[in-house]
Amino acid sequence: MNKFDLKSLLNPSVLLIFSAILFSTLTDQFLTKQVEDIISSKDGLSNMIWVWGGLSVLSAIMFPLLISFLCAYCLVITNKELSDFFSDNFELGLVETLRAWGKTFLWSFVFFIPGVVKYINYILTPFVVMFSKKYQRGEVDALEYSTQISKKFWWSIKMWLGVFYVIVPVLLYALLDEYRMFSTHPVSATAVVGLETILEIMFHFLILKLFIKFLNDSEVENGSHV
Repeated sequence: MNKFDLKSLLNPSVLLIFSAILFSTLTDQFLTKQVEDIISSKDGLSNMIWVWGGLSVLSAIMFPLLISFLCAYCLVITNKELSDFFSDNFELGLVETLRAWGKTFLWSFVFFIPGVVKYINYILTPFVVMFSKKYQRGEVDALEYSTQISKKFWWSIKMWLGVFYVIVPVLLYALLDEYRMFSTHPVSATAVVGLETILEIMFHFLILKLFIKFLNDSEVENGSHV
């Protein structure tokens, strides 16, 4: 049975979460500057904008997944080393996350709200890959299982997403945006990354607490040893 303990955050590997968010921020600021420079160039748009734009999309998928993996590893006690945990789960997690992004994107073409609903339904997909024995035995589809669990905790997940992915980012943007640029304010930008690390851990703590409880109640009851 998986054990869930906030004390596991005392593990030094928590520094990896900070490092991932730091690198994500630096990458995002670098790619954004490249795109802005091309747009404002007197020579007009060049084909490089597709390269930098594609890298921005890739970054927007890879880094959140990496941060989720690191938060999950730190919060859920496992017997695996980080390298083994990563090699066992990251590739499948990326595949399933790309599936989730693709379906969410397609639904967003219809209306904005269906896309948001799909995003909420699929938000637990990486954790299904990491911790569900049913998924590992091929008994469930990651996206369908994520949807099933998300619907059970629909209002809680929606509330925490609203707080940590809408309200808090808006407040941070309004209050600290000018201090987030490493090129001009490296010290304050590092402090903001530290704050964002705490917020990411808090969000994943709240979501994983629900998820692990479901697995330990549901899969154990059904004869699956989580």
